[in-house]
Amino acid sequence: MPKGTTKASAEHPFASIVVPAYNNRVGLQKVVQAMLELEYPGQYEVLVVNDGSTDGTREMLEREFGGMERVRLFHLPRLGVCRARNTGIRAAKGELVFNMDHDCIPARNWLARMVEGFTEGGPQVGVVTGYGGYGGTSTGFRKKLLDQVGGYDEEYFYYREDTDLAFKIMDLGYGFRQVDAPYFHDHHIEAPKSFLDSIGYGWKRVFWHKNDVLLWKKHPTRVCAEFLHVKFGFLVDPAYDFGMATGQWKDKGKFALSSPRGIVFLENKGFLHAFAIALLGLAYVVAVKLVRLYGSIRFGKLLI
Repeated sequence: MPKGTTKASAEHPFASIVVPAYNNRVGLQKVVQAMLELEYPGQYEVLVVNDGSTDGTREMLEREFGGMERVRLFHLPRLGVCRARNTGIRAAKGELVFNMDHDCIPARNWLARMVEGFTEGGPQVGVVTGYGGYGGTSTGFRKKLLDQVGGYDEEYFYYREDTDLAFKIMDLGYGFRQVDAPYFHDHHIEAPKSFLDSIGYGWKRVFWHKNDVLLWKKHPTRVCAEFLHVKFGFLVDPAYDFGMATGQWKDKGKFALSSPRGIVFLENKGFLHAFAIALLGLAYVVAVKLVRLYGSIRFGKLLI
């Protein structure tokens, strides 16, 4: 019997993998091909949701994977990652639904390890991640719980929507579990090529933090406070914000003006560089707090 076509069981429930995709034709082909080679004893399906790509993604998907029993293709106008994921979730037939980004190539045992997070954890485990934090790519959910909470909140459009979904399920009393489920993040983010591009990239990164307020409004809990580093019920720790801009957000990070995505704008090569990094880091703190103030007005919950 071909891999992945055995009957669903308690140990190997039917699994649905949702892959939202936007303008990553070459990488997406490798992702879907790897998913067809997963070593999983139960049944599974791959739902690829093309979110208005303009780079030939639709043509590649139809040519390479159209008509395959295990792969289901959806083509949307550009609606954003939350709506794309929700389209896949609504169509999913599996008892478990896994989110995987279009640039994440799973190892052959990835799905089996993810499913084990649920089967070994028991029925009270509602969310399993191989990513870290409170969700992101390589995160799975029980389908009945996704239906109960309505999937991803489309008000986020992008940023913090993964955490919000995990928190919604945890708020129902279900557990969150992290597992070792290997995959390769097949992407390369190029640094902005000009000063103006750097300003634009930095502003985009800053502006996303308005969604911190929406997350805090919806989940004013101890777990969320720890996740966002909230002090006194309304203030994100300035030291945390400073660290996000200067490479200190993770252990043993180098002091540099940088992005959590790995882009370095200014390296520390001496006193003047260090002074400039510190000054720009402080400017980032002020900017991100002003954005959260804007979010506070927009969403009706104070967080700066």
